[in-house]
Amino acid sequence: MHRRSDPEQDWDTLRRRIIGLGERSIHKSYYPELQSRLAELERFRAILDQTNDAIFLIDAWTGLLVDANESAWVQLGYKRGDLMQTPFCNLIAPEKRIWFLDFFAAGKNPSRRQQAVTAGLLAAGGTEVPVEVTIRFVTFGEEQYAVAVARDITERMRAEEELRIKESALESSTNGILIADVEGYPIYANPAFLQMFAFASVDALSDRPVAEFFDCGRAGANLLERLVATGSLIGEGLGRRSDGLLFNIQISGSIVRNDAGDPLCMMFICMDITERKAAERIQREAYEQLRRNIEQFAILGDHIRNPLQVIVGLAEMIEDPLTATILSQSRRIDGIITELDRGWVESESVRRYLKRREPVAEE
Repeated sequence: MHRRSDPEQDWDTLRRRIIGLGERSIHKSYYPELQSRLAELERFRAILDQTNDAIFLIDAWTGLLVDANESAWVQLGYKRGDLMQTPFCNLIAPEKRIWFLDFFAAGKNPSRRQQAVTAGLLAAGGTEVPVEVTIRFVTFGEEQYAVAVARDITERMRAEEELRIKESALESSTNGILIADVEGYPIYANPAFLQMFAFASVDALSDRPVAEFFDCGRAGANLLERLVATGSLIGEGLGRRSDGLLFNIQISGSIVRNDAGDPLCMMFICMDITERKAAERIQREAYEQLRRNIEQFAILGDHIRNPLQVIVGLAEMIEDPLTATILSQSRRIDGIITELDRGWVESESVRRYLKRREPVAEE
């Protein structure tokens, strides 16, 4: 039979348990767990503060900022707590502010529980930071909040702008540009290349190996092998249009590699040199005609001097009042031939000079 305990003794035991002195203390049961939970929350908060993304906790009903991680304030140039209990939409650039207001207004719609949007966050100095914001509604107990995670995309936008500029440069180039995969099949061709080779689109040439577009003589037979072996090539040859027509081109090729040195693709730059080749042909013909004319000058001089000497010899053998006139006119003709000889020498010097300055004259 249990003996009834002393009320005063029972109260003392309960008091000791409450303040954590008894063997089965309430503090001893719950305090360590509380400490563990608090430490866990501190670690989680530290992780959130170290991430590069700006994280905002927003009251879903009022739209006011409740909390934010350290990255949010550092990136925007504020001190922690500067904007607490202020509308989150005040941080959004005006052109996207209506979108966020509509999103909060439609918060109870399940289809709008999570959205991603590109916007600008207004920094303390008034500058605008481009970000990609993912925002969703969450519920803690009976309270509803919105969590907005904003990632700075300044570098990405700069890279995209540089890519657009490079792409525009390729598109507007007057030289034909062809990019092929490592197997040698086209994956890109700019408008100049399509026009030069008479193709309607990249799709029209995607199933043809690049060797079909070029006829570079012995070099054309192993065009890809040369390119793979040396990493680059440059020369002149013939391009083959979609209708089979050949035309003169200057071609340069290179292997595009990644940072590790692995080949990514092949790039070819083509220039239509048909007009230049025609001009060079006309120039060669002109040099050849000049050479023939100079040689003809020398021959004609000798042909004229031979009968002239006979005339002078006969005139000197006869006594006639016209002899003096004949000799005088003969000397005049000889002087003209001498001038022609001098002109031939000068023309030959000019021709040799031009040949040194214009390699095409040697061809």
